[in-house]
Amino acid sequence: MKAVQINRKLENLRGLVTGENLFLLGYMIYLGRAVWTSTMFPFPGRLSTICLLTALMLMGLKIILFDRYSFIMIPGMAALVLCAGAVLVSSHYMNAVFWIFLVMGSKDVDFSKILKIYLIVAGSIVLLAFCCSLMGVIENLQYTHVGRGVRNSFGIVYTTDFAAYVFFLLLVYFYLKGPALTVRHYGGAVVASGLVYHFCKARVDSICILLVALIYGTHSFMTHVRYAFPRVRRGWNILWRRLGIFSMPFWALVSVLATKYFDSGNQVFSELDELFSSRLALGQKGWKDYGVSLFGRTIEMNGFGGSTDLPENYFFIDCSYVHVLLRYGIVFLLVLVGVYMVCCYKNRGDMYFLFAIALISLNCVIAHHILEVAYNPFAYALLAVHLGSKKKESILWYSPEGRN
Repeated sequence: MKAVQINRKLENLRGLVTGENLFLLGYMIYLGRAVWTSTMFPFPGRLSTICLLTALMLMGLKIILFDRYSFIMIPGMAALVLCAGAVLVSSHYMNAVFWIFLVMGSKDVDFSKILKIYLIVAGSIVLLAFCCSLMGVIENLQYTHVGRGVRNSFGIVYTTDFAAYVFFLLLVYFYLKGPALTVRHYGGAVVASGLVYHFCKARVDSICILLVALIYGTHSFMTHVRYAFPRVRRGWNILWRRLGIFSMPFWALVSVLATKYFDSGNQVFSELDELFSSRLALGQKGWKDYGVSLFGRTIEMNGFGGSTDLPENYFFIDCSYVHVLLRYGIVFLLVLVGVYMVCCYKNRGDMYFLFAIALISLNCVIAHHILEVAYNPFAYALLAVHLGSKKKESILWYSPEGRN
């Protein structure tokens, strides 16, 4: 009898040890570490190392023990690994390696579960930091900007980083809700945009949050009001399905060309650079000082964050595409953009996904968060199981149990 009970317990244990569960647990630890280190909470270096190694071990076990690749996929996976290795050798940065490791590890994992873990883990830590900063447990860094007033970071290392969390958390939530979004969700996003601008003075993220409400709201209106504007609705759907895949390469190309050919003597360029807080000038400085290489190089950047003291010799490239180009190289930038293009093509039937990638693509023209696990979880759609992608728009991918 005891032997039977032991066998049952072992069977239950084996049922829990699945590839998906190993990845999700590792991702939860890795994500928690990444978000926590972006707050003003202390985090001992030894504990950080333990969390990192534990997460990588769990996801590595999943890849080794559970993942199987088709003959067609093997060259692609090998190319990703070789690219990550080349970037590491050339630039000495681990970010590209970790990013590719996470993308590969997410194979056959339910994409909605990844996003839900992101919402729970990142949302909980950011909310905790927000509350603790208001209570004085940790510092609420406040930056005074001439003409824009006081900018609050609410327990995060910098004000725009807090605003970026609001944008990405809201975007993930909107994507998961999909057809179940209502007027109160869109109204809440508009209010969130106003609050972020009022307290953080983060213009880009405030605008992007408004665009979340506008784009998802427009689609919801045209989907549910079936007899209104049929031609407009049809054109809207065709536009996104055909052009949505090109949103990231378009903005990447615009960013790189604008940086390359920036001319401070040109009035249009000068006004754009002033509007974008010298991002074009800083990007071109990095281009001239360090140049562009195939697999990147070490570039020391000194920006705001973690203190209200002004850094000496400020130099930071905020544009994600130029940041990746200079630090991780031409090849990795092409891989990055290619991954998102494949994600969009794979999920071209999911309009909500196309909206999310388009908004991230635009946001990353100004912000540097495209590779950071603490902010952007959408690249995992490359190999994850995405149940909504094979359904038609008419089904709305929605049932009481979720997307079919």
